[in-house]
Amino acid sequence: MSLVVTECEPFRRLAWATTVDGDDTGSSAYHGWVITPTDDGCHVLTEETQQGPWFLEELGRKHPGGLYRYHQEWIERLAGAAEAKVEVKAG
Repeated sequence: MSLVVTECEPFRRLAWATTVDGDDTGSSAYHGWVITPTDDGCHVLTEETQQGPWFLEELGRKHPGGLYRYHQEWIERLAGAAEAKVEVKAG
């Protein structure tokens, strides 16, 4: 896959567009993050849109629910890394 960052506002927004290398069907995706600072850290909202046969086949038919599980794991790891960094600073 190839991606291009389409939005980058540090500590606020990040987004990128993805195309599937070698796919002649025009399958693409767009992934965006909205980061809202809070008193004790931040709130992260992430959303992805996909279109095209490649995503339908790979993520829809072959691995139903896979994208949701992948994103959940991604957010949990991000939170874990942030919490570990806070603990190091506090320690």
